[in-house]
Amino acid sequence: MHQLHRVALLALLPTLTLGPALSATLAVSSSTAGSPFAGPTAPASAQQDAGAALSELITLQTAELAEAPRDELWRRAIALRDAARELNLEGLDAAIDAALSKPGLDSGAVLMLAAARIQGAAVEAGKLATPLIDLLDAPAGARADERAISAATLLSDANFRALDTEERRDVVRRLLKCAADAQRAPALRLEAAFAATRLGGGDDIRRARAVMQEFLASGDAELRASGALAMARSGAELQGQLFDELRRLAVLPSENGRLAASYLERERVRELGERKLKNLSDSFEGQKRAAAAEGAETDGAPKGGKWQELTNLVELVERWHLEGERFKRDELLEAAMQGILSSLDEHSTYMSPKGFARFEQELAANYGGIGAYVGEDRQDGLFTITRPIYSGPAYKAGLMSDDKIVRIDDWPTIGKPVDDIIKRLKGKPNTQVKLYVWRRGMDATLIDRPSEEMAITITRQAITIPAEQHQMLPGKIGLITLNEFSQVASGELRKPIVAMLDGGMRGLILDLRNNSGGLLDEAVAVAELFLPKKTLVVSTESRIRPTEKLYTRRDPILPPDMPMVVLVNRFTASAAEIVSGALQDEKRALVLGERSFGKGSVQNLITMPGMEDDEYLDENKNRRWDNWEKITKDFNGNGEFDFAPRVKLTIARYLLPTGRSIHREVDAEGNVLNIGGVVPEEKVEATRIDAWRVEQMRRVLDRRAPRDYVDKHFAEHRERFSQIADNDRRDTSLYPDFESFYQSLRTPLPPDDVRQLLRAEIRRRIQDARGQEFPQGDFVEDRQLQAAIRHVLGKLGEKPESIEDYRATIEPDLSPRLNLATNDKDKLRGTLDELNQALRADRKLPESTLSQLVDMLKGSLDN
Repeated sequence: MHQLHRVALLALLPTLTLGPALSATLAVSSSTAGSPFAGPTAPASAQQDAGAALSELITLQTAELAEAPRDELWRRAIALRDAARELNLEGLDAAIDAALSKPGLDSGAVLMLAAARIQGAAVEAGKLATPLIDLLDAPAGARADERAISAATLLSDANFRALDTEERRDVVRRLLKCAADAQRAPALRLEAAFAATRLGGGDDIRRARAVMQEFLASGDAELRASGALAMARSGAELQGQLFDELRRLAVLPSENGRLAASYLERERVRELGERKLKNLSDSFEGQKRAAAAEGAETDGAPKGGKWQELTNLVELVERWHLEGERFKRDELLEAAMQGILSSLDEHSTYMSPKGFARFEQELAANYGGIGAYVGEDRQDGLFTITRPIYSGPAYKAGLMSDDKIVRIDDWPTIGKPVDDIIKRLKGKPNTQVKLYVWRRGMDATLIDRPSEEMAITITRQAITIPAEQHQMLPGKIGLITLNEFSQVASGELRKPIVAMLDGGMRGLILDLRNNSGGLLDEAVAVAELFLPKKTLVVSTESRIRPTEKLYTRRDPILPPDMPMVVLVNRFTASAAEIVSGALQDEKRALVLGERSFGKGSVQNLITMPGMEDDEYLDENKNRRWDNWEKITKDFNGNGEFDFAPRVKLTIARYLLPTGRSIHREVDAEGNVLNIGGVVPEEKVEATRIDAWRVEQMRRVLDRRAPRDYVDKHFAEHRERFSQIADNDRRDTSLYPDFESFYQSLRTPLPPDDVRQLLRAEIRRRIQDARGQEFPQGDFVEDRQLQAAIRHVLGKLGEKPESIEDYRATIEPDLSPRLNLATNDKDKLRGTLDELNQALRADRKLPESTLSQLVDMLKGSLDN
């Protein structure tokens, strides 16, 4: 070894006493510098203690790392490899593997050795990932989070892409779990999310970037900057809010500013490259067109024309796009078909076989299974019952909201795609499925190794997805939420109306907010529950068909003199607009809320020409395939029932009874030509919540604080919680230990916001206990529903103040206008602004109430 190298090597090593083997190696290396025996051909006396020297070298470099900062770990990892190379010591990788397998290593040593090992050859990704994942899963804390950040950084290395499929899925799942955990440090969540984008597939990348997007949308400038840099680092497209944030950061004289500037420059270079590639492609296309004009053919493709251009475009994507190998040719062609249809209008669309299968089930509203709404909990990554269907076998067997299904029969669900899990839950009615259910408070080790005590055997049944939820409100006012116009909508709606009429209902509120529509026949069937027989509900006009007029065919079940209100908002669309518009035109109901969406067009589902659904044995004669029925002809031989693709094509326009169109019309550039929609007679905006409050509420929910609070108090205060679920009169004193709970949150939210979060969780738990879902409207919090109640009571000659449950919850009607001179108005506006600021600082009034009062008063001044 050259003397200068030896001095540098000693400087790299910690200032500790060297062991005999390493000292001897240094001496031999020094004496053999420049000798023909230096290097791997040195005498045996210089090589015989290599193993011991490596062991001493590793011991030196892992000493006193328990509290070492991250940069020191990486410095020592580099120094370890440099030292072994300068000393001509072979076998460092094996020595590191051996050291990592020893028990009792502190976290700093594990990270340093892993960082050194990644730089070596033939990395055994599975063995190396295990200790790093253990650091990632360690309980939250400042030191643990710092070490976990380093572990996540290492896991993003390309070596871990060599993990086998199941190992890789497990690592990604645990990274995403960490990323979604609001208790962990922001830097750790983002680092874990970034690692998931390096190792995961399409769905994993979307979930990881969703975490980054949460930070990007934050009201905190530092968190927003961190989210933007993480998104850019992950390779996300620089556009919209991300692009704007990076531009803002790029002007700052800081490390973040330099990073943002480099990402923007990278994007500029990429766009420049794409333009050059396009020019090259255009030249290539010109040559092909010239060849086609001469009758030539290329690669067996059709001659010339736009079809040839499409083929060439697909080839171009496959060859040149950054991730071209990820996309199948069929997927690219499906996207092209989607583009053709979306260029016609916003509602025409291509439906892939899987897309149509989902659509068909939503409209059919029934299937064979256990009866539950399910999904993956983003906080823990586990397959979760979000809510049981209360008429279904899962609820009757004892399954509740937030239960985790960790195994189905002998098949673990951990890390499995949600669609695959759902397929195993569904099946032929009267067949059994054995579920292993983990609940909060159980030993966490039972998630991976469930015991028989966790097993619940459920007999599958034919499940009907509920189309409505209803409740008799105080004052005998019926409230019904209709979710969608599925095949069972009118039949499901009829039952609660009849039941509530028998219970003395005096008025009805039909809530069609967020109802996106469905079947035209069901829209007519729903309308005839309220309109006289032979009343025109809707007509259609088409280029290819004669005008069709649809009338009610039965007498209504609701008495014609009973007050009725229909609630709509900007997500009320299609069939829901037909019903609300018809009731409005016929003056049967007051429409209240916000202008609806404006979808007044008719789409037909057309099977793609030349393609057929797979064939099956229709055992229950319902004319639709159920997932337990035998496939008799499998056209593509994949062992699964496949629908043929469909085209949903706009063929007509709806017209309401008065002949008006509700259709929102836009031109090719997206400019709105006709805003469309059903305009309510009484306009009431939904309660608006300030962005900073939404962000703070999300933080409280991410910490699971409301759930933990209800878990703690539910058994002891079940009756009180049942009363709170119905009406808490906005009184925080009804909540056990509210003040101490509120103080423990250390949140800037006013107490009333925290009350709302607690009450929402209590209502979720109480509906499980009662076996009946609450409607989406809640008269305690919902100002649109409050206005509807006020209208119905007014028609009955009553006021909300006359009913005890409404006295403390429904805000007074401040609609009467003030008659003031201009100078008086200006003075009052100034006084209102001062009062507004003072009341907000005082935090005594709920934010929603304060905003509504101020808006109403100022509106009165402007009229």
